Amino acid sequence: MNHFDVIDKSLFLSLTRTKHSRLEDVNFESFSGDITKNELSPFAEFYIAPFIFLTPNMCINIPLTGIDLNNDTLRQLLCHFQNITVLTSKGIPVEIRFTNLEPKSKEMFTLLMSQKKINPFILDLYRFYGEHDASGDYKYVKFNNKSVNLTCEGLINSIYIKAFDDIWRNIKQIYSDKNYVHLYPNWQFSDQLTNSISFNYFSTACKEVYLCVDNITSRVLELTLSNDK
Repeated sequence: MNHFDVIDKSLFLSLTRTKHSRLEDVNFESFSGDITKNELSPFAEFYIAPFIFLTPNMCINIPLTGIDLNNDTLRQLLCHFQNITVLTSKGIPVEIRFTNLEPKSKEMFTLLMSQKKINPFILDLYRFYGEHDASGDYKYVKFNNKSVNLTCEGLINSIYIKAFDDIWRNIKQIYSDKNYVHLYPNWQFSDQLTNSISFNYFSTACKEVYLCVDNITSRVLELTLSNDK
């Protein structure tokens, strides 16, 4: 591929390894706080989309290191899931988990999509190619941002760019104590990926962009982005 350089797996893992604090006296508790009904915000769209396009049986794990349970952004998700669990360590909340998307939220998402009101960046990340099984044979590649000058300007309405700026800013806040953010797009690996509006966005918003690619199916298994301060 013209715009991607294969990198050594051990080098990638050493660069992006996350240090985890040791958890003690771990407990799982059902969330019992006030759940305010919200419209489907762009931030909620981002986290709901994988349940629509990938699998409904997934779990979202959000660390509570950069935010807390009273965070306004986090509360945009609360009304959209049937099961919300808080992981505590020594009585302190350290992670919140969301499973079982509310049927009404799925209906809202589907309706907005039929009206072409879902943010195009979110559709570009998750809509295509459907489910797949990983072969176990994979490689890591780094995008060579000197090989091509990518931009979203002129490709998409600036309103959507601003909305996705807000989504990305909130994600960066959630992972503010991490050097890298890991996403799981529904992409096929090729040089045509540089036509993706969301890939274009991240290639300019982040200094480092890595992909984990299945060697057999050419599916992108993971997108790793530097959390530039």
